Amino acid sequence: MKKMLLMALFAIVAIGASAQRNITIWWGGNVADVSMDPGNPKSEFKALNIGVSYTAPIDNQFDWSVGAGYVTKGCEGWDPGFIQLEGNAAWNFVNNGDAKVGIFTGPYLGFAVSDDDISMNTVDFGWQGGLTAGYKFLALKVGYEYGFCNIIEKIDSKPGEFFFRVGVRF
Repeated sequence: MKKMLLMALFAIVAIGASAQRNITIWWGGNVADVSMDPGNPKSEFKALNIGVSYTAPIDNQFDWSVGAGYVTKGCEGWDPGFIQLEGNAAWNFVNNGDAKVGIFTGPYLGFAVSDDDISMNTVDFGWQGGLTAGYKFLALKVGYEYGFCNIIEKIDSKPGEFFFRVGVRF
């Protein structure tokens, strides 16, 4: 199954290889929160989010992208780290060559790599959406993501966060 997913990813990248494309290396932060029952812990700003993404146009107004990064989630006093894979589609309502502005949405899949000694699930799956912008070699992404899986074992605990990413495109 893993080989088939890897081959599908390479096929998608190969399809876009002949079109205009770019690779973005990004850094970002988020205001992480976990909705729990009972009670809700306080949200907290997390600044350790780094990654890379590949974007290619579908046509003049639509793009698709895939990416991978290390992101921190959790809540106040708890900083679990995840390797996160994401795929997004974007509609660019401004596209004049050097500048693009659009909205994006798509799923993400995260795998826990650090848990701060709390018994947690190792997989996080969810949906994200927001605003994307680029000017020449700079990129900005602002959005919200919501996890569908409980992040802490045996507790109703869905992660969610507002995030921003600042990147350099190649």
